[in-house]
Amino acid sequence: MTLRLWPKDFERKDHITKEEKALLRNASQKLESGHFAVGIDPVGMSSEKVHMGFYIAPDKGLLSFSIYTDKLNPALKSVYDIHVSMVEKKIHERLLDSKMLIVRDGDHKTLKFPYKHVIIFANEKPMALRGEYTVLADSASHICMQFLTQLGQTKSLLRKEEIEIAGTTRLPYASDFKALTEQECRAIFERLAPEYTVVMHEKENVEVKQTKVTYSEESFKITGKEEEYKTFFLDEYQVAQVNDMGRGHRVLLANPGAGKSVLLLSKAFRYGSLYKESKILLTCFNNNLADSYIFKKSRANFGDNRNLYIMTLHKLVKRLFEDCLHKHCDSNIATPEEIQECLDKVRNGEIKIRFKAIFIDEVQIFEPIYLELCYALLEKSDDALFLMAGDLNQTVRSQSRRGDAPWKKINGVTLDFTGRVKYIEKNYRNSKQIGGYLNRMLCYMNKYMEQFNMISTKEFAYDTFEPGDHDGIAMKITTGIDRAKIQSAVLNAIKEIVTKYQVGYSEIAVLFPFKENPALSYYFMYWLTSAMNREDIPYSLITTPTGSIADKKVMYSKTNGVVVSTIDSSLGLDFKAVIVAGLYPYNYFFTDRGAKVEINSWKQIGGLGAESQEKVQVQIRKIYTACSRARDILYVISDLKPGSPMEQILIEAKEK
Repeated sequence: MTLRLWPKDFERKDHITKEEKALLRNASQKLESGHFAVGIDPVGMSSEKVHMGFYIAPDKGLLSFSIYTDKLNPALKSVYDIHVSMVEKKIHERLLDSKMLIVRDGDHKTLKFPYKHVIIFANEKPMALRGEYTVLADSASHICMQFLTQLGQTKSLLRKEEIEIAGTTRLPYASDFKALTEQECRAIFERLAPEYTVVMHEKENVEVKQTKVTYSEESFKITGKEEEYKTFFLDEYQVAQVNDMGRGHRVLLANPGAGKSVLLLSKAFRYGSLYKESKILLTCFNNNLADSYIFKKSRANFGDNRNLYIMTLHKLVKRLFEDCLHKHCDSNIATPEEIQECLDKVRNGEIKIRFKAIFIDEVQIFEPIYLELCYALLEKSDDALFLMAGDLNQTVRSQSRRGDAPWKKINGVTLDFTGRVKYIEKNYRNSKQIGGYLNRMLCYMNKYMEQFNMISTKEFAYDTFEPGDHDGIAMKITTGIDRAKIQSAVLNAIKEIVTKYQVGYSEIAVLFPFKENPALSYYFMYWLTSAMNREDIPYSLITTPTGSIADKKVMYSKTNGVVVSTIDSSLGLDFKAVIVAGLYPYNYFFTDRGAKVEINSWKQIGGLGAESQEKVQVQIRKIYTACSRARDILYVISDLKPGSPMEQILIEAKEK
């Protein structure tokens, strides 16, 4: 394991203190392996004068530290002891909740590896500390001055034998510890530096090792709540983006799988830690996406930090009405009139709440008035941030407008975006095969839409993107299915994915455009769920159901079994395996008066009016969006009419 610094490009970051930079600089020169991180807030105890970090030495264990900017004061020895004891206890308990990081002896558990917390007095010189070192080393705080003060000094030497974590630790650990694996390092980061990890809603199957350990009276017992979710490190580019504390208004454009939602949450964590006295808002349009954010926030132990607000736009309006105006919205979906009322009262000062940073996900489906409200809620300070992220190729709602992107039409606000639009091309989610399919689909559909003046690729970044760098498991595009046999085709696909590729039900999602279309006598969700009930296949609905299954909806974080969802409700989510089906209604579009119009050819689409063209464009982009939810396995089961433009998109995107 080589040495990795968090963040690597620390020299150019103003929010990284000179003391932290000194530590990182010397770590890069004198340490050979492991992970060295600064600027974190693992248990909410960092402050303006006390910064925190940690060092994972693969063959020695974990050392967390507090960086005191004040000089060492011997009279405050008891205060130092209390600080170290509190931080060490909180971090220790966090780590013990990980299956990956513990061993067990009967009904007791302990860490696999040595761990302790220490203090660095950054403004002291080594010579000045030697007189105090003996006194502090014998105290309960176990302050390892020799290692940490040397690490902070440019001219000092650091030898491997000086990094001794286990020597003075008072916490029990497995006696047979040899080294931390990369997977165990990720588990430590997930609990102590959540802004640098991606947590999937998929549990790892981890067996806790049985061993013999000597325990004290304070030993911890197995609770049954120990768990482990699949976790990935952010790469260097993503870490750099998280630590880009640029001010003002910004736009982040990215195609599917580029990790924009990951970056928004990580940046929200970062701002929440740096600006503890200010409020931070992360908002989106989709309930399930907001729920996935809240799930990851709960995993990050961010619950005690009450300055980070995560909610949908409609929940935000509801909260403003209830908490600030002491009124109630008529429903959970804010009306245009209620949004306008909120906006008016923010502007006239009746609603006083303001946010230091506002992050908006899936901005392409926001109406301009939504953005206008959010912008009005931003603090009027030089270090405030207004960051909008989205993918113009995933416009899944008719916006009743053409031309400019929504952020260019905020009434009464002129924003200069020169140098403030960032485009991420890398694909972290989709496999090479699925990413390639999406690219070809994107090229094909955008070529025809531009040909018939439905879009302008000169105005927006509709480009293709880099395919993922991992091999997929399977991709299967099947067209020409009889609409009467669609449910059996989907069930066969589920069974094939489970048996042939050893994928669990909970890792599969079935995505479709509409729950039902009575005008076409097409009731896909009812047909599918009825068939799954007969076959005893477990499933969870994350979209609002109808009829006899009206009470079956669950939040995304509570799903168990195959996820059944409309494409709209899956926006922002991803799954190991995705089955896209129920496409038959896309043979048609319906006018505002309810008239059914069959889609026969691209030439016909080109001759439609602007509003009708937009309806068709939304349908095209929904197919693309649904396919982009798949990480490793994509099955498209189409009952579209042979030769229709929609079917042509699926066929033309196949690799020749």
